[in-house]
Amino acid sequence: MKKQKIHCVVVDQDVEVTASLDAALRHSDVLLELNQVASVQQLIPVLQELQPHLLFCPYDKSKPSVELLETLQRYSPDTLLVWVARDEWQGLTTWLMGVESCILPLRDLEYFGQYIDFLLRYSSIKQDFRDCKHLLGVAELRCHWLVDYSWEAIAYISQGMHLYANNAYVTLFGFEGMAEVRSMPVAHLVDNTERKTFEAMSKAADVGSKPSNRLLITLRTLEGERMRAEIRFIPAVLKGKRCTQLHVKPLERNILKGVSLRKQDNPWEATELRLQKVPVMHKVQEEHTVTSSPNAKTPVAPPAVNRMKMVFRKLQRMNENLPDIYLSEPEFQQKAQKLNYTALVKQLGNSGGRFRLDYWNLGQVVLKLSTQENEKPDYLVFVSVSSAILNNDAELKRVVELLNTTPEVAKRMVLAFQYQDCMTNIAQLGKVIKLLKVLGVHLAIDGLPDSSQALKFVQVVKPALVRVDANVNIDHLQRLIEQLVDRHCKVIIPSEQDQNFLKVAYSTAAAYVQVAT
Repeated sequence: MKKQKIHCVVVDQDVEVTASLDAALRHSDVLLELNQVASVQQLIPVLQELQPHLLFCPYDKSKPSVELLETLQRYSPDTLLVWVARDEWQGLTTWLMGVESCILPLRDLEYFGQYIDFLLRYSSIKQDFRDCKHLLGVAELRCHWLVDYSWEAIAYISQGMHLYANNAYVTLFGFEGMAEVRSMPVAHLVDNTERKTFEAMSKAADVGSKPSNRLLITLRTLEGERMRAEIRFIPAVLKGKRCTQLHVKPLERNILKGVSLRKQDNPWEATELRLQKVPVMHKVQEEHTVTSSPNAKTPVAPPAVNRMKMVFRKLQRMNENLPDIYLSEPEFQQKAQKLNYTALVKQLGNSGGRFRLDYWNLGQVVLKLSTQENEKPDYLVFVSVSSAILNNDAELKRVVELLNTTPEVAKRMVLAFQYQDCMTNIAQLGKVIKLLKVLGVHLAIDGLPDSSQALKFVQVVKPALVRVDANVNIDHLQRLIEQLVDRHCKVIIPSEQDQNFLKVAYSTAAAYVQVAT
C-alpha cells in the first residue's frame, strides 16, 4: 500500500512551541505536511478540509479542554490532539468517542523529539488501518451486491439468528419479508432429526476463519415442505461485524409435508388457565377498553389475535408543538370477560408470561408502524416493558433483534421502564440505555415517585419522558413537575379520575395528560 502523507496542524499561539515543533518535525524521516492556524476559532474549516492526523496546541491548564475535544469528535475524530506544555506530561489517553490526546513536556528536548517521532509513526499506522477499513468496506459492499443479485439462496447469519437474506433465500423458504426472516432462528428451518448436526457446524463457523465443507441436510419451508439441500458456511462481514454466509442449494423438494412454522401460539400458554380463573371483581367495564381517545379520528388498533387485541390510546398534549403520543396496551378477551393491561400485569407479575405479553405488544407495534412506512406519521408510541429486559440478557437480545428489524420504526417508539425496576437493576441499566440509544429508541421512566433520589436518577439517566407515580401527593405534584422540567424532562400525568388532581395537573408545566377513558 502506498504511504500517505501525514498532515499536521499547529495552533500558532506560542512562538516557542511553534519553533520547537518545527525543529522536531523537520528532523523526522516521515513524509508530512505542516499547516498553521492563528487560533482555535479558525480550526474548524481546516479540520473539515484536511482531516489532519496530528493537531498540536499550546497547553493552558486554566482553560478546559473539553470544548476542543468535542470539536475534534464532531469534525475529525481520528485526529490525535497533542498538548505542548513546559513541564507536564501525560501519555496517550482516549476521550470522547475514541478521540486520543497526550501532553508533551517542551523542556525535555530529547524526550520531546523521540515522542514526536513516535506520534508520527503511530499516526501513519492509524492511517494505514483506516485505509484497510475503507477497502474492507468497499469489498463488503461489493460482496453484498453480488449476494443480492445471486440466483443462489444466501443468508447472513450470526449466533444462530438471521441478519439478512437475499431474494432467492426469502423465496425458497416462503418468508413474507425481511422482518420475518430476522425473527426466525436459523435452526428452526432444519428438520428436527438433523438439527444438532446443523447447530454444531453453525457454532464452528462463528469462530472459524475458513469455509466449511458442504453438508447434505433436510430443510423445511415455513409452510412445512421438506427438502434435501446442500449447505455451506462461509466467513463474511456485514456492516463491519463478523458473521457467516449460509449458502443453500436445494436438491430434492416435496419430500414430506410437515407442520407449518407459521403456527401462532398464545403469547402466554402457561398462564392462560390463570387468566381464565380471574375473579369477577377484575372485570373491566366495556366502555373503558374498547375505544381509543376521543381525539383520535380513526381506530388504530389491529385485529385481535388469539383473543388478544392491541389498543392505542392518545395522550392529551399540553403544548401544540409537541408530537402526538399513543399508549399501546394489550387487552385479553376471555368469553364475556375483558382484562385491560393493568389487570393483565397484576395477574402475570414479573413471570415469563409478563415478558411474553410485552414482547407480543412490541411485535404488534412494530407490525402496525411498519405498514404505515409510506405515510410517515409523526406520532410516537409509548410501550411499557417489564424488568426482564433489564435482568435477562436473552430476553434483551430478543427485544433488540425485534427493534433492529425496522430501524425507522424503532425511532418512533418510547420504551418505558418502571422506576423501581431500574433501581433494582441499576448495574444493568447503563448497558440497556446504550443499546436503546444506538437503536434510536426513546427512553421513558414510569411510576416516578416524589423523592430526591428519583430526581438525581432522572438527572443522570436523562430520559425523554417521565410518567409520575399516580400516588404522588397532590400538594407536591406541581413542585415535582417543575423540578423535572428544570431537568429537561417531558412529564406525563397518569390517568386519574379525581377532578382536583386533574385541575392541578392542567396548571403545571406537564407535557402530556393521560385522560381516563
